[in-house]
Amino acid sequence: MPVGERVDDETRRVADCRDADGVTHGRRGAGKDRDSAAEATISQAFSAIQAGDPARALATVEPVVASFDKEFSGEKRHIFCSQTAEQDGYYLTTADGGADNVRLVTVAWCEALYVKAFALVDLERLDDAQSALERLVAFAPKHARYLNELAYVLLKKKEWQHSIDTYRNAEAAATFTPQRRDYERCVSFRGIGYDLVELGRLDDAEAAYRKCLAIIPDEPKSLGEIEYIKAQEDDLTPLNQCGSAWRCRWRSTK
Repeated sequence: MPVGERVDDETRRVADCRDADGVTHGRRGAGKDRDSAAEATISQAFSAIQAGDPARALATVEPVVASFDKEFSGEKRHIFCSQTAEQDGYYLTTADGGADNVRLVTVAWCEALYVKAFALVDLERLDDAQSALERLVAFAPKHARYLNELAYVLLKKKEWQHSIDTYRNAEAAATFTPQRRDYERCVSFRGIGYDLVELGRLDDAEAAYRKCLAIIPDEPKSLGEIEYIKAQEDDLTPLNQCGSAWRCRWRSTK
């Protein structure tokens, strides 16, 4: 059975990257028509992803990303695309130079970058996806979904510890998106569990999955992975044949 599945289902709902009530804290202003047009294009790109055509999605959304890049290229202040009041407060009070050195920009820019990165992952262009997501996280460092997707890319690249560290950052950031806090934290713990299994740290992996279950009791993916771990524990090589302190395991091919 697959372990540590992609941050999926709700993650693919690009539209709810914006605030739950659709409010963007007064950043749309004169750019409202521009943002509406961008969001329509982003929706088209997202539909292409859902239809299994990430190449079309990428071609559709890249002009939107390029347009925003050009529009804000001369900005000297710190740029953030905040999506909740909690994120607003953090960015405005912690940035170097204070609130006067911060510009909160349209959420559509981050939505476009997110769809672009998602399409690149589906195209297996993992290095390009990582670069896009790292840029996105620089604009939205307290948005757990983006961090979880970046951690997933690192997982796909088998950069286990880097992925763990990023999932931990995502879990910590979830409090800044209260309406999705529990879901995103559980995604983070499941990703950490997968990475730890790959490192042979089965007990720690089980503990990570149980943290998800403490948030969402009977969460089926975590329960299934715990069953998988227990099956591996019944099929361990002797520790003196491992060559390391970690438990060894075989993935059964029977």
